[in-house]
Amino acid sequence: MPEKSVREMNERERRFYSIESHVFHATIIGSLILGLVAFLVGFGLYARALADQYITQAFGLSRSCAAVINRAMDTVPLSEETMRIYYSLDESERKDPESSAYQARFSEIAATEEHAFLVGILNEFRLAGDVYDVYMAMYDPASEAIVYIADPDPDEPFPPGYWEHSSQKEIRKFLRWNGEGRLYVIENSDTYGWICTAGVPVRYGDGEIISFVLTDVRLNEFIHGIRSFLWQYALMILVSVTAFAVLFGYHVKKRIARPIDEIASAAQQYIDDRRNHIESHAHFSSLDIHTGDQIENLSLVMADMEREAVEYFDQLMSVTAEKERISTELTLATRIQAAVLPSTFPAFPDRDEFEIYATMDPAKEVGGDFYDFFMIDENHLALVIADVSGKGVPAALFMMTSRTMLKDAALSGLDPASVMVRVNAQLSESNRYYMFVTVWLGVLDITTGRLVYADAGHEQTLLCQNGTWSFLPRKGGVALAAFEPELLENEDPPVFVNKEIVLKPGDMIYQYTDGVTEAMTAEREQFGMDRLLKAASEAPCIEPEAFLPYIRGKIEDFVQGAPQFDDITMLAVKYRGKNKLS
Repeated sequence: MPEKSVREMNERERRFYSIESHVFHATIIGSLILGLVAFLVGFGLYARALADQYITQAFGLSRSCAAVINRAMDTVPLSEETMRIYYSLDESERKDPESSAYQARFSEIAATEEHAFLVGILNEFRLAGDVYDVYMAMYDPASEAIVYIADPDPDEPFPPGYWEHSSQKEIRKFLRWNGEGRLYVIENSDTYGWICTAGVPVRYGDGEIISFVLTDVRLNEFIHGIRSFLWQYALMILVSVTAFAVLFGYHVKKRIARPIDEIASAAQQYIDDRRNHIESHAHFSSLDIHTGDQIENLSLVMADMEREAVEYFDQLMSVTAEKERISTELTLATRIQAAVLPSTFPAFPDRDEFEIYATMDPAKEVGGDFYDFFMIDENHLALVIADVSGKGVPAALFMMTSRTMLKDAALSGLDPASVMVRVNAQLSESNRYYMFVTVWLGVLDITTGRLVYADAGHEQTLLCQNGTWSFLPRKGGVALAAFEPELLENEDPPVFVNKEIVLKPGDMIYQYTDGVTEAMTAEREQFGMDRLLKAASEAPCIEPEAFLPYIRGKIEDFVQGAPQFDDITMLAVKYRGKNKLS
């Protein structure tokens, strides 16, 4: 008996890895996530509202205190004198603000009645507001410090000139306040813990800030309340989720897991019977599932599937045989196409006036590109390279037709432009599938080196002359069969025109299809005409049989293994002349 490819679950796996087990775990996880989201949203709203209450309290107390101070006394001299003395000290003198020497510098300010009066007002507001501290101070951004002017804290009062380090965030926010909204910062420090500092500036008449009335509110009680809320909420979520998961898991086992187990058992029996060549069609139709939902529908669908499986397997065998036949025919078509194109080199071993070489690499089993070369008479060599629209078998059939027509027209003695006119008319007659072909056709007089050529929408030709590569100019030409002949008859100048150049011994012509310039990397960057010209210039006028593999190698290096999307066809002719130049 063949070995089973599907292993059945044992009893332990059914208990711990069953659907109801997965549903139970998923329900717990989903509920926990939902509860966590609800907690975070609630926590955020609660924390924000409570923090807003502290901020409002601190800012309002600072604003009220500043208003009373401004009406009761002039704090400008007191603030100016304190900051003047502070700025007059060098870094070594400021180093220890708790030293008696440092505090002695500000003793006269601390002994004034104005300072005592200011401390009294601040203390009244501190007691009335039930906050940690209400004080007057000024920020020094240069030394990143807050300098106290008056502090009524009974536990640890800071005398005038006493300073503490302050964060750049707090300094920038307070000194750059534009008067909109509430001025505050919330920070955590090793000395005070979480604390909210709010305040309002005291200004000169011209608006310059001379000091701040600040209020500190400690957030310890707020944080303790949040932690207590967190533990209670988490415990409630855990109990609720567990109870819900148990009830839901029982429901899933009854309505989903058990019917699915029955379907799985029927499927396993079906596989065993197929392996043992037992013909049976009652595996799924015998199931007694009445859940009234998709699972019942699944059992019915599986029964229908079982009845159609045998017919499907028969059809599959037939399709497989047909695919093998098509593959064989494509292989044969590839060989036929390769046999049609000239592939024996040297192509004209008895002629010393020129060397010719060509290659074609189709993107699929068969391609739409083609090349051709043949002697029209004793002294004239015809050169053809073309690219049919599309890929695969249709393009290959159109290619065969185009090649035959071009060769027949050229052998009749017509010049290249006239060949294009005739073949365009012939291809357009029954072009029901709107295919077209780009063509470059040249006729080389091997006695004089005169090359007459015409272009039907093909790629621009490369010429190597005196060791330098350059593109031949293009003039006119549209793809054959792209337009009805009647549409091209009255064009002025004519669509297809002859161009000519005279090759000297050692000159070489290189022609190609767009598979060369449009070869792409995986990032869809094309090889392009500039890279083609550069690659040719790095190996000027070498023999055609070496030049084409060289260009092909440059393309492979560029695409770096990316798949070939288009046929790559190349043709090169080196003219030697009657002198047999090497």
